[in-house]
Amino acid sequence: MRNAQITPRKLKEKFPDAILDTLSFREEETVVVKKEAILPICRFLAQEPALSYDFLTDICGVDYPDREKRFELVYHLYSMGRNTRLRLKTAVGEGEALSTVESVWKAATWFEREAYDMFGLTFEGHHDLRRLLTWDGYKGHPLRKDFPVKGEDFEHYEVPAMPPDAFSTMPEEAGGEREMILNMGPQHPATHGVLRVVLKLDGEIIRDAVPYVGHLHRGVEKLAEQMTYTQAITLTDRLDYTAGICNNLSYVLTVEKLLGIEAPKRAQYIRVMMAELQRIAAHLLWLATHALDMGAMTVLFYCFRERETVIDILEDITGARLTPSFLRIGGLAADLPDGVEAKIKAFLDDFPRRMREYETLLTKNIIWLKRTKDVGVISPEKAINWGLTGPVIRGSGVNWDIRKAFPYSSYDEFAFEIPIGEHGDVYDRYLVRLEEMRQSARIVRQALQGLPKGKVRVADPRVTPPAKEELGKEINAVIRHFKLMSEGISPPPGEVYCSVENPKGELGWYLVSDGTNRPYRYRIHTPSFVNVAVLPEMIKGLLVADVVAVIGSIDIVLGEIDR
Repeated sequence: MRNAQITPRKLKEKFPDAILDTLSFREEETVVVKKEAILPICRFLAQEPALSYDFLTDICGVDYPDREKRFELVYHLYSMGRNTRLRLKTAVGEGEALSTVESVWKAATWFEREAYDMFGLTFEGHHDLRRLLTWDGYKGHPLRKDFPVKGEDFEHYEVPAMPPDAFSTMPEEAGGEREMILNMGPQHPATHGVLRVVLKLDGEIIRDAVPYVGHLHRGVEKLAEQMTYTQAITLTDRLDYTAGICNNLSYVLTVEKLLGIEAPKRAQYIRVMMAELQRIAAHLLWLATHALDMGAMTVLFYCFRERETVIDILEDITGARLTPSFLRIGGLAADLPDGVEAKIKAFLDDFPRRMREYETLLTKNIIWLKRTKDVGVISPEKAINWGLTGPVIRGSGVNWDIRKAFPYSSYDEFAFEIPIGEHGDVYDRYLVRLEEMRQSARIVRQALQGLPKGKVRVADPRVTPPAKEELGKEINAVIRHFKLMSEGISPPPGEVYCSVENPKGELGWYLVSDGTNRPYRYRIHTPSFVNVAVLPEMIKGLLVADVVAVIGSIDIVLGEIDR
């Protein structure tokens, strides 16, 4: 990665006995360190001005049952100032503990809890180390290789009728102030899915809050590791089900990076066009439901009117409205159908007028302003330290977008602006998404006007089946088609991380290949997961009604939080 080569050198100078190895694959730098040194190394990487890895993208585990030290813990770091990524890895034996890095990056809180839950790894000094996606009392750790894919026999498990809360429910405190515990969700419509938030209230004022996730946990990462790389595409649609195309794109780009291939230019432009149309559709759904949560019903009908047009276009191209699974490793399933370009142009011509209608209803509406201004404020420093992403971090004034930082699929060939906020409140996040829709329409128009000619699948026999006309003439073509369809592709051994700018933020895959036709590790970094973790920080001191506004402004989907 860019500027990354100085990091291993500085680490070796500072920690000569703790650095075990440095690796490079597909231009990604990995430093292997001793687990005892993980905290001082992370602190050095974050605080050393020449390095400044101020952003923790992810922490995840990998299970190697045959190794003496069974687990690898993998840290994905990013330096905003230098626009550089780095991967740290450390080996951990069964029953061994690591130091928490919460004191360096707040984002580590949920990542470490997830590693504890899924792999059984423990972190000394963690302030709240308990299960995250499964319930207290659950037996086993699902992402270990020896945990059965179908799960254990649930007859001997009991899901607690009342999950234990992170704070006690004392009816009265010193000074005579009464406090009450209120469960918001997991069936509350304004939580946008099965999110449960336990609120500690002093009257209407929120004194503390604890989010509970995992009600929709389906073991997607575990399931994908039993599939071929191609079969696993279908699981990506079921994450953020408002943005299936964008999910497809992030995953296939990661597999293509593993393989060292690139889709043809025409396929890249069509991918961009479809991803930006999907972004518009996702933001329209967000705006409709966000406004409805706060009582503005008319906006729902307006937004769904345009969203239906976009979904119709995507259905024309992919044949599906919600879960397209249309992108392929190396390109697309098919080229654009006849007539769809005219439909896209007609939508683009009409959309600015529709955007003005939304703004007329909300932007200067006094009720909207009172419900959104100075509500759910998060500073830029906290947004970075919590690892926030997408419109949430940009609403706090941080100019960061994967399409600009690490351009993919020819995004560097399109002119567009990244809107950012000033105050980091609910209103700024609203304004950011409005402008993002305008910029997405601008990108789609450029892609449509500059759409190259050519194929939409890479001419690589490792990933692309032969054309149908070849199957009737060549036995080689029949054999290759059969092997690709039945066995799938087999990338070389290695590990890569690749991400895209989804409507909700950075969606990325960390794939570990052992050279077979199935991913050894299929790790998904989802924006909703990191964004909802900061919810308590945003709502403390606010009123109960403000929780609805803040959750809506984060724009979560539980399908990608729980996975």
